[in-house]
Amino acid sequence: MHTIGFVPGAMKPFHAGHNHLIQTALSECDRVIVFTSLKDRGVIKGDKMYKAWQELIIPLLPNHIEVIGVKSPVGSVYDYLQSNGDPSIAYRIYGGTEDIARLSNARMQQYYPNLNVINVAENDPDAFIRGAGYTEIPAKGEWVRNSIQAGDIEKFKSYLPAFLKPHAKRYLDILMS
Repeated sequence: MHTIGFVPGAMKPFHAGHNHLIQTALSECDRVIVFTSLKDRGVIKGDKMYKAWQELIIPLLPNHIEVIGVKSPVGSVYDYLQSNGDPSIAYRIYGGTEDIARLSNARMQQYYPNLNVINVAENDPDAFIRGAGYTEIPAKGEWVRNSIQAGDIEKFKSYLPAFLKPHAKRYLDILMS
């Protein structure tokens, strides 16, 4: 059975925790779609983050993912399933434990009884706790934004996935341009 993974989130900015979600989805799915908000959050502007995705992050990822800028990442999962849901495809949702209620297995079954949709964080919550899951380095968006506001590039860099660390200055330049 073909499997599509959804990774919905604001991701302002993208950090090691988000990379954990994407890498887990890539290892378990045939296709991965990231729904990221285009809204501003703190010092991070939505259009700048989307530019960083397109110019820096996606080209550096070892596997292809589709990144779609949206108004509501959670709502976009529902929209996708409503418009494109296919009973012959398995859908897996990758997000933090804070989003389980909005994308719960019970809710997915209620709205889409003919589809195979699961929220992986609901099945293994310890692996998806923000700032404490099984990531290469604990990171939370708030911590990363605080490091940017403080002008601490080394702290900012410490929250990034390994593949992005050598590009921390360029990443920060895109975000702050």
